Amino acid sequence: MLRRSMLLGAALAPASPALAQSGPQIRLVVANSPGGGTDQIGRLLAPQMQSRLGASAVVVENRSGASGVIGADLVAKSRPDGNTLLITAAIFAITATTPNLPYDIRRDFAPVSLLAMLPTLLVVSPNFPARNFEEFVAYARARPGQVTYASLGAASTQTLAGGLMKLRLGIELTNVPYREAGPQMTELMSGQVDASFNNIVTTLAAVQSGRLRALAVALDERWAALPDVPTFRELGMPELQASSWVAMLAPAGTPAPLVARYANVVREALALPELRGRIIESGGLPVGSSPEEMGRFLNSEINSWGEVIRTTGIQLE
Repeated sequence: MLRRSMLLGAALAPASPALAQSGPQIRLVVANSPGGGTDQIGRLLAPQMQSRLGASAVVVENRSGASGVIGADLVAKSRPDGNTLLITAAIFAITATTPNLPYDIRRDFAPVSLLAMLPTLLVVSPNFPARNFEEFVAYARARPGQVTYASLGAASTQTLAGGLMKLRLGIELTNVPYREAGPQMTELMSGQVDASFNNIVTTLAAVQSGRLRALAVALDERWAALPDVPTFRELGMPELQASSWVAMLAPAGTPAPLVARYANVVREALALPELRGRIIESGGLPVGSSPEEMGRFLNSEINSWGEVIRTTGIQLE
């Protein structure tokens, strides 16, 4: 293993053909399964990081399981030499309140950059009586616990969005958890479950084909591909902006200049029109932040989701 000073020098040096063959190999540990939005963004960034950092390779390694804890724990316990980075999603902040985590989110990680936001759509099955958000609220309020919503597991923004509705609007919805997105979408489109707070990448095609109806989107502005769908902010409910995200973190103790260099490389890559276009087409919004901005964002997410969990009593199983 190269000494930290050698690794830092290699990462900060400009890319060149010679360096590309002699630089360190970097692991991007994705705490999600292959094929999802988090994994896709990691794989889009890997070649850009390799060429810009002069690394011999940037390898994406999927370590899913236990609501993202397995991958995060691997990175938390890795040497802080810049060779191992974590690519994770909002579930990372949601699980911060889980007892007996093998790491401390605030202590054991160094924030690098917020990579992208994955906006949430409130969608309902095509035969659901409500045609818009106001009707949805009125219908659910008149029938406490009778309106069902699908989610992927307890520790997800999909589940907690329902808790947020209860906290902010006093609406009691019944959560129907699924292990996989396929069955969830099938039963949602067939009307076996009423609604879902789902990301755009999963639901866009079904909405555009009429197999689902979108009532609101968690964005500051309307999504270009769904111009008729209002934002929660437009509807006077900005506090319902429950969206997922993708971020990069390093083990705590990683040299600050190296963390800053990685953040700069990420911002440069996410500014490329082709890469931005591919992320937007997949239902994400490229961001690219500084380590300091990412740290503030992460603290805000931990605090806000912690409030929802404590107030509603949702169990993160």
